[in-house]
Amino acid sequence: MFRRTKVSAGVVFALGVMGAAGAWAQAQQLERVEITGSSIKRVAAEGALPVQTLKREDIERSGVTSVVELMQNLAVVQGGYTEGDAIGGGGGGLAEVSIHNQGGDRTLVLLNGRRLVGEAGGAVDLNMIPLSAIERVEVLTDGASAIYGSDAVAGVVNFITRRNTSMGGLELRASIPQRSGGKETNFGISKGIGNVDSDGYNVLLSASFDKRDSLSASQRSFSKTGNMFFDYGGQHVGFFNGSPRSIPGNVVMPDGSLANIYEVQNGECPPGHVDYFGSCYNDYAATVMGLPTRDRASFMANSVLKISPDHELKFDAYYTKTKTKTLIASVPGELSIDPNGPLGGYLNDIGWAPYTDQDGFVHDQATVYYRATDLGGREATYKRDSFGAWLGAEGRVGGWDYSTSVGAQQTKYKEFNKGYPFGKAFNELMNSGVWNPFVLRGNQSQAALDAAAGIMTDGFYDGERSRLYSLEAKASREIFQLPGGAASIALGANYNQDAVDTDPSAVARGVAGPTGDDSRFGDAGAAIAYSAKRKAFGVFGELLLPVAKSFEIGAALRYDNYKDIDSAVTGKVSFRYQPNNAVLFRGSLGTGFRAPTLRQLYRPLQQFGVTGTPFACTPEMQAIATGLGAQCRPAGTQYDVFTGGDANIKPEESRQATIGFRVEPTSSFSFGADLWWIGIKNTFGTIDETEAFSNAAKYSDFWTSYTDPVSGQTYLAYAARETNLGKSYSSGVDLDIVGRFATDVGPLTSSLRATYMIRDRGQLLPNGEYFSTVGDNNPSIGEVTFRWKATWSNTLQMGNWTHTAAVNFLSGYKDFPGWVDFYDDAGNWIGEDQEFRMNIKRFSTLDWQTSYAVNKALQLTVGVKNVFDRSPPLTLRTTGAHMLGFDYRYYNPLGRTFQAKLNYAF
Repeated sequence: MFRRTKVSAGVVFALGVMGAAGAWAQAQQLERVEITGSSIKRVAAEGALPVQTLKREDIERSGVTSVVELMQNLAVVQGGYTEGDAIGGGGGGLAEVSIHNQGGDRTLVLLNGRRLVGEAGGAVDLNMIPLSAIERVEVLTDGASAIYGSDAVAGVVNFITRRNTSMGGLELRASIPQRSGGKETNFGISKGIGNVDSDGYNVLLSASFDKRDSLSASQRSFSKTGNMFFDYGGQHVGFFNGSPRSIPGNVVMPDGSLANIYEVQNGECPPGHVDYFGSCYNDYAATVMGLPTRDRASFMANSVLKISPDHELKFDAYYTKTKTKTLIASVPGELSIDPNGPLGGYLNDIGWAPYTDQDGFVHDQATVYYRATDLGGREATYKRDSFGAWLGAEGRVGGWDYSTSVGAQQTKYKEFNKGYPFGKAFNELMNSGVWNPFVLRGNQSQAALDAAAGIMTDGFYDGERSRLYSLEAKASREIFQLPGGAASIALGANYNQDAVDTDPSAVARGVAGPTGDDSRFGDAGAAIAYSAKRKAFGVFGELLLPVAKSFEIGAALRYDNYKDIDSAVTGKVSFRYQPNNAVLFRGSLGTGFRAPTLRQLYRPLQQFGVTGTPFACTPEMQAIATGLGAQCRPAGTQYDVFTGGDANIKPEESRQATIGFRVEPTSSFSFGADLWWIGIKNTFGTIDETEAFSNAAKYSDFWTSYTDPVSGQTYLAYAARETNLGKSYSSGVDLDIVGRFATDVGPLTSSLRATYMIRDRGQLLPNGEYFSTVGDNNPSIGEVTFRWKATWSNTLQMGNWTHTAAVNFLSGYKDFPGWVDFYDDAGNWIGEDQEFRMNIKRFSTLDWQTSYAVNKALQLTVGVKNVFDRSPPLTLRTTGAHMLGFDYRYYNPLGRTFQAKLNYAF
């Protein structure tokens, strides 16, 4: 009996779409393009490796406003850092591209076939690439380590700019959400000079300027509070995520509970707070951003000089300046209050007195958890300046097609902060009685505000510079004849040098302030400056053998040597079989190798922030804390987190395979599917905090201690060091369906691109348990892999009018677990706090736009994104960035957004 599994359901779905599409009346013939994924110069409609091509018209019709959005919309792209991570979740405004949820470090990003500088030798920030300069994008969804280099484990994204045109272009765009916040404007201009064929040269200059306003979490109903009530499965459910660092401050009592003077005096928690397990917790959610501001200016130059009929010189350069600004809740931290000082009366009112705990620690000062809301929110500004230049030559000599280039690139990253006072100085201000942590916001004296203004740490905080120097050369030619045509060979070599150095300020290093050894209140970790570099040399060869008219075999072999790290040989074999004009089969087998980045290797262990949620102290955690001479945090509070690299981690090694087909059974229809598989051992990563805190003894090597310089208390802290996690296995199917048919009003083109994930599971320890993320926001991993991700686009051409409608689809998944309460119909509490996981439903949005060509030079476009104004689904996620109520990694919080664009060619 046939058993319908998830895989069979996916196949049935694909065949169903194929059958429906077969009724279309007129085919769209596949464009013949030069394929990314091979160094052999040839032209083919489809190669042995799966490559998705986005042409300029595809980009225009998508309605996206940036390269970041363009990549995130692709069905094959999942995971990686997003711009939203900058809001308290790290990343500093970085936006990655991650093929098949393999991560930005495993996806190689190229500009015109040349690798771009990655931060600390890792992932590339997509913000450095101006959308207006892109002619097309080629996405190779198969590992290409043997061709491009060791870090192309998941695949390659190649951004190709316009060349050899004398045309000019002007683009103006505005994108305005129906609800407030998140407005975006774009301006781009380009002009070409000369023609390579007639003038012997061409220079193309382009510039673009982008600005996006911030979106506050308070501007959307789904993110304005961490105190959520909702119905699920016929039950009334309540969920809360807040902070014990409150205003007025919470005093830590001898039994570990928290006492608030406002609650003692008034019988209820202060405004903006929630009674959580008998303590007053700050509901900070409305005070953070939901989407950061972004200002970007990009400049690009591409030039070609024909020095003879067979030889050309090329010079390419770019410069991008990006500024991202974020806002999170006012600074929280711990104060140490003297019971005999000016504030001692508040401690008496609460009932606090000096005591000795069960571990023998003497507490003669009261620890107060406090949020300094009168100082405003914590504002962070991240500035990135990126530039690069390549000088190269291409041509043909002695029957060989050659290409060579030398390049230099650099990205400078700087972080500026506002809203932090010096920690010790702020504590002294408390104990002097000038600043009172036991009053509501807005009740500080002018003298207190003036005094606080003199101890703020506003300004430059930290910086990092990443550099990449490259030299490469490759050549290809036909070598002999086979029954199917000429065999071809390609040979090449490359040399790369990555370098990184950091420049933390005196504040970040903890050596600033009035006493010279002070750091920021609430963030007292001392950053440690470091610098590192690595040199890599690689050689490769590639062979293409058309053994018959319908069958060809390809093979590639590469040797990479990372000096003082490791070396490896990787290889790939592939085939392409086309028995007739309607059917093509293809496949490949390959191996990969990825050296750790400079950050993964050499970044010193240093404080990174706090856990995304409070954790209770387990007996295992208490035993580890005692061994470190530390203590657990009081119940319901967050723990400090440290991050860093490890010079002893081993490189990742991978194996990958693809098998696929493409058919054109009639002149009306084209359908393709590629099954892919990838296995990696010695995977890089960190142990997710939920997993580590749930199994502290299992991860005993990942703990450290932290001494708060203000309170003097030493606490257990989590050391989320980079490590080798074990093995991971992923597989899926990429589908591509294209068709065109005639209607009474004009031709209609419809295309569906979808990815079905079969498996995505990995270990957190060598030889340990496997955890799956497919359809599951797995708390042990901290992320989800969507079973289905798809985009269905339809374009109707009506004379000078072009109408496009696109449906974006994400399948459902099991949500991150949260601790919730249950209530009856009258709102009365009826259920104890317990762990709870929702099933997030599938999610889709509709985008629409219409363009009108006034003449050959002028085109006007209007459109609506998220036509039905669908809000992101509710989630109980608390890790990562500080926004609550929606998962910023996967869903856009803007809602219905109106767009207008003007294009003028000259």
